[in-house]
Formats: sequence, C-alpha cells, structure tokens
Amino acid sequence: MTCYSAYRLDPGPLEPSVLTQQLTHRSRDIWNGSVNMILNTRRCDGKFWDLVKKYPIHPRVLEMIELSGLYGVYRSNRPSIDRSLITSLVERWRPETHTFHFRTGEATITLQDVEVLYGLPVNGDPVLGDESIRTIGDWQNICQRLLGFIPRPQDFNRSSLKVTALNAHMLEQLQLPDLTTQEMIDQMARCYMFWMIAGMMMADTSGNYLKLMYLPMLEDLNVVSSYSWGSATLACLYRFLCKASQSNQNEIAGFLPLLQIWAWERVTVLRPQVIAQRDIENNFLACLPRGPRATRWFAHFSWTDTTKHVLNVFRDALDSMTEDQFIWEPYSDDLIESLPDYCRIGRDIWCVRAPIFCWDIVEVHLPDRVMRQFGLKQTTPTPFLFDATHFHHDRRGRRNTNWYVEHAQWLPLWNQRLQYVCDAPVNREPLRYDDPYLIWFRRITRLVIGNPTQRPQQQEGYVPNSTAYETMVRHIHSMVDRAKALGDQPSMEDLYIFRAMIQNEGEKCLTYVHEAARINVQANYRRDEVHDDHLHHPVRRRGKGGVAGRRARAVEKGRAPIEIDESVSKDDHTTCDFGSISRGQTQEFTPGASGMTYQPTNIDIVPYTASQILRSSSISSLENVFGGSRPQHFENAPNFNSSPGLPMSIETPGVVNHLEDSNNEVENANECGEPSAKEKRRIFPKRCRTGSHYLYQHGKKTSNEKQRTVIERFQVDAAC
Repeated sequence: MTCYSAYRLDPGPLEPSVLTQQLTHRSRDIWNGSVNMILNTRRCDGKFWDLVKKYPIHPRVLEMIELSGLYGVYRSNRPSIDRSLITSLVERWRPETHTFHFRTGEATITLQDVEVLYGLPVNGDPVLGDESIRTIGDWQNICQRLLGFIPRPQDFNRSSLKVTALNAHMLEQLQLPDLTTQEMIDQMARCYMFWMIAGMMMADTSGNYLKLMYLPMLEDLNVVSSYSWGSATLACLYRFLCKASQSNQNEIAGFLPLLQIWAWERVTVLRPQVIAQRDIENNFLACLPRGPRATRWFAHFSWTDTTKHVLNVFRDALDSMTEDQFIWEPYSDDLIESLPDYCRIGRDIWCVRAPIFCWDIVEVHLPDRVMRQFGLKQTTPTPFLFDATHFHHDRRGRRNTNWYVEHAQWLPLWNQRLQYVCDAPVNREPLRYDDPYLIWFRRITRLVIGNPTQRPQQQEGYVPNSTAYETMVRHIHSMVDRAKALGDQPSMEDLYIFRAMIQNEGEKCLTYVHEAARINVQANYRRDEVHDDHLHHPVRRRGKGGVAGRRARAVEKGRAPIEIDESVSKDDHTTCDFGSISRGQTQEFTPGASGMTYQPTNIDIVPYTASQILRSSSISSLENVFGGSRPQHFENAPNFNSSPGLPMSIETPGVVNHLEDSNNEVENANECGEPSAKEKRRIFPKRCRTGSHYLYQHGKKTSNEKQRTVIERFQVDAAC
C-alpha cells in the first residue's frame, strides 16, 4: 500500500471534459477570496408598473394585449428582485450546459417554466428579423404610425428609444373616450406591448432605453401571437446568465422575475412563505382569463424560515442543499389542467432539444440534461455541438444584418422541433447516491462554491459552514473507504500506513476547517457513567407558607429532621451507600401512633455520613439501622423501642426536647438557682398559637389531657 497524501478539499471539476470554461468562471474567483461580488440587476420597468397601478389599462386595450399572448406578463405584476438571490444562482450557472449545477444534479429553466409561469407562447415562429440601417427620421415615422407620437431626436440613441419619452406619451393618452377609434386602441396597445417586450422580457443592460428592432414586429396585431415569445424570452435570459457567470461581469439583465420565481417554485431553502395574496382582482374584467402560475407570488411574504438580501446565506444554502430541498416537479398534472388554456397550449414542445432565437441571440434548449423536471429517468446526457463561447457574439458592428440568413444553420432544427422531443421512462423516485448519473455528475461538476480557508477569523454576521461540513464528510468517507480496502487480514505494514493516514489526514482536515487547536488536546467526548442514584430531581417549592417553605426554614435554623435513604425498605435485605440519595428522594421520620413513621420527600438534604445501612424487615433500633457502627451525630439518640404512646425526643443541639424531660432537668438544678449546663442549651417548645397545645401536639385531646397540659405549663413557668 502506498502512502496516503495530505488531504485537501477539491471543489471540482475532477474531470474537465464538460466544464471547459472554469478558468474564466466567477466561481473560481469566489474560491480565491472574492466572496462579496453582488451583481447589479438592470431593469427599466419601474415606471411601467407605477403607471398601470395608478391608471389601469383601458378594457379595450387590455383585450388586444390578451390576444397578443403577452397578457400573462401584465397579469403577474412586478415582484421585488433580490440581487443576492440572483447572484447565488448565477454562481452555479454553467454556459457549457445551460444548466444550474446543484449538489443534487443539473436543473434549468425550460420552455415549460416559461409557459406555465407567465403564459408566454412557446410554439411559434422564431423572433427574428432584418435589421436594416434606419435613420432617426425613419424611426420617427415608424413611431408615429405604430405608437401614435413622434419622439424628439434627442430621445433616440441609435436604434433605441428613451423610456421617459414613451412614458410621457402614455400619460397624455390615459383618458381614452368610449368612442375612440380602433387605430388609437391599437396604437396604445402597441405602446404597452413594446414596453413589456423591450423593457421586461428582453431587457438589456442599458436600463433607460428600449430597442426599437422589436417595434416593426407589432405592426400587424393579428400575427403577434404567432411568434414564440416564450422561447425568445428564455434565449435572452440564457444569454445574460452566460455572460454574468464570467468573472469580469458585474451586472445582469433579462427577464429576472422569471429566474427568481423559478427558484421560488423549486428550491425550498430560497422561497419565502406566502401569507396572503395581494388584491388585484378588481383591476381586471370578468371576461378576461385568470392569471398564470406566477400570480401566486404577487403576495405578502413572511421570512421566518428563510432570508433575503444575504448572499452568504443563499450561497451556503445551495452548497449544502439536499435532495428533498429541491422540487423536481412543482407542476403536477392536476395543477397544469387547472391553469388557463394559454398556459399549456404548447406542451408538445416542452421537452424539445433545439436551438432558440431572439434576433442576434441563439441559444440551445437542453431538456435531456434535466429529465427529472418532467418526471422521467435521468441518464448521462450526450453533448450538444455548440460553441461554448457563443455569448461573446452580439449585434455590435453588425447593424445591417438579416438574422434569418445569419442563423440559417440552426433554423432547420427549430422548424423541425417536433422530431427532437426528448423521451425517457417515467421515474419519479429520488436518485440513489450510487446512481450512475450522479457518480458521473459529481466528477464533472463543481459541487461547492464557498471556500472554508477564505473565511475570515473575525467575520461579522453569518458564517457559512457548508464547505466545512463537506470537508468533514469527505475526510470520513475516505477513511471508511480505505478501511474497507484493508480487508479482513491486513498486514502490519498496511495497518501502520493506515494509522499514519488517519493522523495526517485528520490534522490537515482540522486545520482546513479552522479547528487546529484541537490537535494537541486529547479527544475526550464521552461522558462519565452516571447512575440513577447520583441524579437529583429539582426541588419543587409551593411557596413560603407550604411544606417546602417550612422545611427550608427548618434547615436554615438547624432544626432539620433526621433523613435516611428511601431504599431502606421492609422487603429488601441488600446494602447501599448511605451517602447517596436514591432517585432524588429522602425519608423523614415523624412521631406517630406506632412510635415512628417515615414519609418520602423531594427536599435534597445531604444525609449524615455512615458506612452502610442494613436493610432489615424490622427497624427497631439503631443497631439494626447502622449495623453496630453508630455515627457520631447519633450518640445521644434515643432508643426506638420507647413507648409508642410517648412522643420521640432527641438530645441533639437545635432539636426540640420532650416537655417532660425538660421539667425533670429543671428540678435537678442546683440549690443556688443556677441551671445546669444541660439546661443552658435546652430549647423550650413553642406554642402552636392555634390553641393551648404545642407544636408537636396536633392530635385530638381529651379533657384530662387538657388539664394535664395546663399543669405542665404552670410548672414550666414556675421553673423559669
């Protein structure tokens, strides 16, 4: 057996055959120490939602939007984007596969998600066109014909229009009369649709400008719904995810609400809890269909079980995510059937393996890598012949381009998309850890993002621990695997090497997770064996006036009764240590009709020290109790064989003596009237204050007993 090398956590990929762009991926920078790179999310839809919230869309205009296929985007409203959550997802996006690489396997946003969540049509013509050169005057004429206003020359930036110019025009056209012409209705509908397409679904990083290349596609409103707006939206999101995953990027654009709601639908450790839906039903006509699946996330949230806006927490949650924390099929068959028709009309191509387009953008849809999202068995996918650096190509310097001709090699795959539908056996069971796909996946992926060695020693706030956990698990797994390889009869040389491996790997692992201080200390994590008789139940006090309160005061004043272990029973002849308290209870001796009774109590009072107690069936003397070894504290103790009719008295300091013994001692005083030494430490009984008897006399008295009590009181007063 060869010597085992020092342990070190390798985040992967262990085989670089799939993730060929790891050197430029942002996960590499995070591993090297750049841990707080939060992406800027570029959007230009804020004024749109402010406008429609204050001034609802005219019913006739809303009907045109519903016919165009973009109704679901408007109906879903605007969610609040969490930049930290988006960043944590981008860190796991791989441009080589167009999937997120989680610990549980690959996952991605598919055509199914786009249509179910937002109702965008996916089965249609690709969103392409001829981007011929146009001047500002040409764009002014197009805006006047299609939008109903002429923007100023300063509102243009080449082939883009300022958002503020479109917003100002729409504010002037809010009050449409009931007799408005159809042309004005169409122009206002194009304004809303153009803003949704260029400012939300295909938003770029410019932020304040809308690309005018989408506007000519809205000229004929009857054919707007024939375009595959869902695949175009997904292609744009893929493109910006691929760009943002690079280490030199600091912003991301695209339809980010789709990305965030996709994560909320599937990853349980990221989603908030929905408290109540927001009331938006009054803004829509009864004749219009219901909203898509994404409308459920326009609600009031609770964050008691999850967090928001904290990148370290999101990253750590994804690093330690387990199989049951990812929902592979959030859309059941019953849920899909309950959705409006426009949310499932393109279900035939949800599993198509084909390229998707949006003008200059061409990406690839690979559902065969995420078959578990469709309830099918996942196998090792075959690679798609696609350029891994495709996201570096864009429209810059290519204004006069016909994108139908540019993408001619990919268009046949989309036009014949029904021939490339992926299929596999149905399998809704979770994959085992030893499944062939997961074994292959763990070799080609990067499982962890955070680096435990880059954690500062005095970090404020949340400290991620998932990679430290992964380090420990790998360390233990390697030791168990090496122990199995030794066999049943290892040689001494193998045992010595195994011993050195455990010590070396253990020290490196503890250092790696910031626990190096434990190396020079003996590992002692076993508690001492504790018996039941060493355990004490808590003292239950019922108040100052209760039994517990009287006993506590008696202990403080030195008037505690004699305590013995409750294990001294009538039927048990075994011996036990008198210094222990069995089950936290003691025995209290009180006078009774038979001369002596004992009752259990829960007061923990340390008993007198003695050697052993002989458990006898008859407790009649101290010899039977202590077996001939009389404790020093009981030298003056009385014989337990005293008359049962007389109360018990004990000649010990701080304990009340019997009244008759006290009277006898008074009579034995010397002639000079000085009391004896024994009389000086005698404590006289106190009256009960509830009658003429004393504290120890609570039984029913006869008339003779009452007379005898009066005589005894007179004798005591005379003696004093």
